[in-house]
Amino acid sequence: MFDIPVERSSPETLRKMNATFNSLSSVPTSATVTASNETFESGLTPVLQAVYSTISVVAILGNTMTILVFVFDKKLLKKSYNILILALAIADVLTALQLITHPAFVLGDAFPYPTGPVLGEIFCRIIWSRVFVFQLVVFSAYIVLFLTAERWFAVLKPHKYSNVFNPKRVIAYIVFSWVWSFALTGPGLLEIKYSSSADKICEFQFYLSGSLFRVLTSIFQVTMKLIFPCLVIIALYIHMIVKTNQSTVASEESKAKLRGKMTRMIGASSLMLIICVIPNQIFLVLAQAGKAEINSAPYHIASALTFANSCVNPFVYGLSNPNYRQRYRQIQLSMCPKVRLWEGRVDPASEGRIPP
Repeated sequence: MFDIPVERSSPETLRKMNATFNSLSSVPTSATVTASNETFESGLTPVLQAVYSTISVVAILGNTMTILVFVFDKKLLKKSYNILILALAIADVLTALQLITHPAFVLGDAFPYPTGPVLGEIFCRIIWSRVFVFQLVVFSAYIVLFLTAERWFAVLKPHKYSNVFNPKRVIAYIVFSWVWSFALTGPGLLEIKYSSSADKICEFQFYLSGSLFRVLTSIFQVTMKLIFPCLVIIALYIHMIVKTNQSTVASEESKAKLRGKMTRMIGASSLMLIICVIPNQIFLVLAQAGKAEINSAPYHIASALTFANSCVNPFVYGLSNPNYRQRYRQIQLSMCPKVRLWEGRVDPASEGRIPP
């Protein structure tokens, strides 16, 4: 059991402990965890709060607009890839909402820390552990993996596509991604508890600390959370490109799908996922090996980059796919009556009047 003291009487200490717990939730260790001024030097700062707030606001606005695309045109959901894109947008909105309301990222000292044992237990396990924040990140990665697999079947196995990616199976893939992501992150709920002592509010107790089983379990979790889906995404796209370009029997339809706007759009989303999450995973591996320091500036940059992935997809959709770009514009015009009125004006010479 590892006790990480947090002084109840000092909100500043609680704020500083946020950063320490944030790192420990991702990097299990068998060493004794102690609290010291040196540990807190690179904790949550106003600059980091501003960065996380900006990421959250942009993610909420952009992904809400993506969700509205499907709300206003439900026929789009007949396509399997659109169901997955909708699930990804919802996950990104939930990630942003948790980010902007979490004491470890934005609220800091403004968060109403509990004092009673019941609320304290809920706070430590549900909020302080960051389990659901990181679950949504892992869930999004697996949704992007299924989007990549969908393109792989569309390009290389079109005769099997309708069977593998019918709407019912796509829903099953989404449910599997949610359950699997929780299985990978959920154990964190059991490794932290409320402390009733005078100088602590939450404490970690890592199961089987220092054992070979715990080390192997940690390696498995880190690998399967983000490294595995990213590697599979890369492999599928490489195979798709090589197979289509080098094969003499590849149909023109397959080549057209490979060059199509949907494949390019999903490919760009996959690339952004890899760019955003891999630096954080590399940093965590270095930290476990003692080659990097948790709560340092590079750590916070890597963490912010990971969460930034939740706000980039709407820009990718709009820039790479004219259909999404047009629908975004229609939604924006519907929210701005004056702009919509200006768009509806016609040449007075041809019509004789301007609509009121």
